[in-house]
Amino acid sequence: MKATLEYNLPEERSEHLRAIHSATAWNALYNIDSMLRNHLKYGSTFNTADELATEIRHEINDVLKLLDE
Repeated sequence: MKATLEYNLPEERSEHLRAIHSATAWNALYNIDSMLRNHLKYGSTFNTADELATEIRHEINDVLKLLDE
């Protein structure tokens, strides 16, 4: 089985970039999940839930920036 994705560039540039960077996005989600697992299993240096949420948001925003380049 083969699949071909087609995009009308430059109009669908954002969609195209998201598709070609999907492996990077998946890897980032995997890393965030691993980070959370380690914090749950071994304890955390975060003092509040807000600190943890801030760290997760930084990780997500780093990937989103890559997807928009």
